[in-house]
Amino acid sequence: MAIGPMTLKRAVKRTTGWTAILTSLFSQRKTGGTILYYHRVADIGFIDSRVDDHNVTPDVFERQIAALADLAEIVPLTELQCRLRDKTGPNNRPMVSLTFDDGYENFVSNALPVLKRFGAPATLSVVTSIVDGRGTMPFDGWAAKNQFRSHSSAWRPITSGGIEECLATGLITLGAHSHLHRKANDCSPGEIETEVKLSAERLRKRFGAENVPIYAYPYGNTHMGHVPTRYENAVRNAGFELAVTTDHGHVEADTNPFLLPRIEAHGLDSAATLWAKVEGQLSPYYLHDYARSVAYSFSSKKTGRWNPDSIGVPGI
Repeated sequence: MAIGPMTLKRAVKRTTGWTAILTSLFSQRKTGGTILYYHRVADIGFIDSRVDDHNVTPDVFERQIAALADLAEIVPLTELQCRLRDKTGPNNRPMVSLTFDDGYENFVSNALPVLKRFGAPATLSVVTSIVDGRGTMPFDGWAAKNQFRSHSSAWRPITSGGIEECLATGLITLGAHSHLHRKANDCSPGEIETEVKLSAERLRKRFGAENVPIYAYPYGNTHMGHVPTRYENAVRNAGFELAVTTDHGHVEADTNPFLLPRIEAHGLDSAATLWAKVEGQLSPYYLHDYARSVAYSFSSKKTGRWNPDSIGVPGI
């Protein structure tokens, strides 16, 4: 019987997580801060063997945030590098920033109550063309396939009212995640500028310029061409303060603020696995990235096209 790609991917993630935990037993904690990223926080109830749901269930999410709140200092992303420079983390606890991409309604219903309970700040980066939409997000392959198997809360886009509710808590920073969520490889320089400018203008006009300091690159892997220099320059020129990728790594005080690395918080991550990531045990993940990059190069040369779902490129 054939094994679906997501079955294989989940097995790889479990193995990578266990390896990170074992590595942490024999290594010292690395310096720097950690940016974790999430997408969907929903109670789906099934696993699609073909398409990644990029989901963390609400109960797993609550356990993850509880563990982080107990062991780390959760700080706003806009303050992370300043705090690293000033070394103001209490009791030498590692500093962690939380980010959420795309802009699902379930952020308001499932993630926000947990963040409020633990007083945990976070960044929500939204794709402006889908805010207030009623259908599935055009780039969400899982929802396109499974919308009739799942409740709409698993895939429905966030509303303007939902964003206002988030901002009113004082815990949530709003970020732009482009206008159409296009891959930079498929865009001309002018189209990249449009993606940045439109998303910035719409959010600033609706919610205030002071509330939109962050940009999250769609797909976000610099090694696979998702963040060319022209994209970084467009984000700088649009007046954003910083931008995040999906490159694995920890943030140092002198890291380029427009190419900040992040680490995926996966639904399979136990508290121990997540803590190993925060502690800096990323060698297994770097190896996974290398294998993925090799597959990317081979796939691109063979077919002229790249399917990010084929081996699980992060960031939908």
